[in-house]
Amino acid sequence: MKTLRPSGPAKSILRVSTLTAAVLLLAGCGQQIDLYDYFDDDKPAASPSVNAGGAQPANALVSNSTLGATDAALANARPSSGIEKVSLKDAQGVAATVDDLPVTNFDISQRINLENALGARLSADLPTRKRILGTLVNEKVAKSKASKVNFKIPERDLNKRLDGMVKRMKLTREGLKQRLGEKGVNESTLKNQIEGSLYIRWVMSQQNSETKVEIDEAAVDAKFNEILADPRMKPVTVISLQQVELPVEKTTEAMRQQLLYARSIEARQIMKRYKGCRSIKSASKDVFNVKMGKRVDADLGKLPAELQKALRKAGTRKMIGPIPGPTGVRLIANCGTRKISPPRPSRAQVKASLRNERFEAVVQQAMAKAREDSFIDYKDPSFRP
Repeated sequence: MKTLRPSGPAKSILRVSTLTAAVLLLAGCGQQIDLYDYFDDDKPAASPSVNAGGAQPANALVSNSTLGATDAALANARPSSGIEKVSLKDAQGVAATVDDLPVTNFDISQRINLENALGARLSADLPTRKRILGTLVNEKVAKSKASKVNFKIPERDLNKRLDGMVKRMKLTREGLKQRLGEKGVNESTLKNQIEGSLYIRWVMSQQNSETKVEIDEAAVDAKFNEILADPRMKPVTVISLQQVELPVEKTTEAMRQQLLYARSIEARQIMKRYKGCRSIKSASKDVFNVKMGKRVDADLGKLPAELQKALRKAGTRKMIGPIPGPTGVRLIANCGTRKISPPRPSRAQVKASLRNERFEAVVQQAMAKAREDSFIDYKDPSFRP
């Protein structure tokens, strides 16, 4: 297949854009890259997120009926970051084919990981996977349509847009590779997304689709006020917890109870020496086989009421416990609390999100027409539109 240099409407889709997208990350200001921003000026930055987040779930806390300090309670209380690395281990099989070109479950998982690496906050639930598959199918349809007229996006144009993205993110190519690698994504996945987006733009140019979207200022004000009134914009009290475990070996139930009792005495020795989270190591000195967990964050308001009460009462100078459980005796330390306030979006970001919604409708309309010329076979019925 030969490479054609774009001209006319097609040329406009390949020019370098000047828009930069900002993502609202709880831990600070990050950058989210909306790929369309680098191909034209008619699709702005991504919608601002109103979710608080930043911490990983607490785990393996022993059940205690009085405090409710269960695994589930601590996991459910974690501040939601919405950022998830999707496992690729089980991402096997073909989800759909487009004119005999496969779209695999691996492709879907890679795209989710890619978007999260670039600042999105996606989970791996069915609605998300279905939406991502729809995008991948559209890209395959657009590429198939272009191949029929021997149109191909030049490799140098892909690299040019990738270099522009790196510049706007204030990274180096190696820095971008590292950031993607942390989510299990390689650079070729990003280039495939850029290429797919450009092919969709090419289809739209062939249909003479109107891509300029105008937004009424009153609609921007209404949406802006709606976001500010969202309960998720309220500050969240996050408590930092650290657990200490004194394991008990597997044995008979009678012996186990004796071991738990002995370990509880040792746990109380640690509690007596404890002066704060920084003293856990010294407080545990001379006690056999003590496992100190990493600090984890939890949304204080989502913890069971009795556990909240106990943590507040203990403060940062005392430990909660001993808590007996199936694997041994555990202690919980309150390492302090802090307030987390979701970043307030700017009016420009809100306007951009509204333009995104309108633009996406134009894309879907254009691709619905393009799909008529392709044979799409969904291998999993749940993925069908």
